[in-house]
Formats: sequence, structure tokens, C-alpha cells
Amino acid sequence: MAESRLQRWARKKAEAGKPAEPVPPQTNDPEPSPEEQELALNEALPEQEVLAKYNLPDPDTLELGADITGFMRKEIPELLRRKALRALWKTNPVLAVLDGLNDYDEDYTDAALATKTVNTLYKVGQGMFDKNTRREEQGDTQIEPRASSPNVIPPAPKQAPPVSADNEPAPETPVIPSAESYPAEPAISEPREEWEPRYRPRMRFES
Repeated sequence: MAESRLQRWARKKAEAGKPAEPVPPQTNDPEPSPEEQELALNEALPEQEVLAKYNLPDPDTLELGADITGFMRKEIPELLRRKALRALWKTNPVLAVLDGLNDYDEDYTDAALATKTVNTLYKVGQGMFDKNTRREEQGDTQIEPRASSPNVIPPAPKQAPPVSADNEPAPETPVIPSAESYPAEPAISEPREEWEPRYRPRMRFES
């Protein structure tokens, strides 16, 4: 007999009310790689034995130009690797002596090293904009209209003393320039027409 809709709903509800069975933990751990196994053994050994085992120099005696690629192997403990890198930083003047031009050698994610907001006079579309200078310019422009206001009466112009009839100067006679004072104009030569012989048609008589 087929299961009805109500029976199926009751069965689903009963299954949902049952507690879920715990999933057994996986016991199949991945097998460590040979490098990891060797690293676990080297971490238990003294440093001198690890150096002799891989024929590595003492990190404290490294000089400029020494090869530290052997310390980068996965089997080498982290302590020896850090000592080799520290010796490289000390012996290399490019890394040890900072010239102050390294812009990205600091951790700017640290809030202690983060600088405050930088204030600038530069305004987009206006260039270097100084509020104090602009106020001084506005003050000068306000002073100039006051100096030229209509309330200020300008001083009257000085008048020439009157001339009496006795002291009246004689009228000056106009000077007529002579023809010699004018510069001579260059003579304009008219272009000559070249004579061209006229064509005279010849008369022909037919016999």
C-alpha cells in the first residue's frame, strides 16, 4: 500500500526529531613529508651537530658575500635560518646602512608610526591658496575705493595770473614753410608701352 501524504509528513517529522548521530573523527592523518620528519629530528639536535650534518658554516662567522642558500632548506630549524639572515643583513652595507631614501621600509600599518593628517595650501583648481594672503588682498581692494570716494574734494587747479593790456605779448606771425623745407618726392616714371607691329593680312587673288 502506498504511503499517504499525511503518513509521509508524520514520518519526516519523526525523523527530524531524532538526534543526529555523531560523525566519527577521521583517524587517517596525512603522513608527514620526509622534510618534515627530518626537521623534527634536527630540532631535537644541538646547533653544532646540525651545522656539521649539512656542512654549513657558523652563522656568527659569516662575512660579506657568504652563501646562505643552505640555511633556506626546509630541514634546517628556524633558529639557524634567522641567524643566517641576520648575519647577511649585518655584513651587507646595502641592507645594514640605511640612507633614508627607502620610502617603503617602514610598517605603515602600525598606528604608532602613522602620521597625522598633512595640511597643505594647495587647492584643486586654485593652486597654492593662502587664506591670510587672500584676506590681505581683499583689505587692499577695500581701501582703494575709499580713497577715490566722491566725498573727498580734489584740490582746485591753479589759475594763471591775468594778463594786462600793457603786458600783452605781441601776436606771433605764422611761419610759412618754404618749398625747400619739404623733402623732394621721387619722380614716378610712367611705364612705356612697347611698340608691337600690327598684323596686315595679305590679299590673295585666285586665277
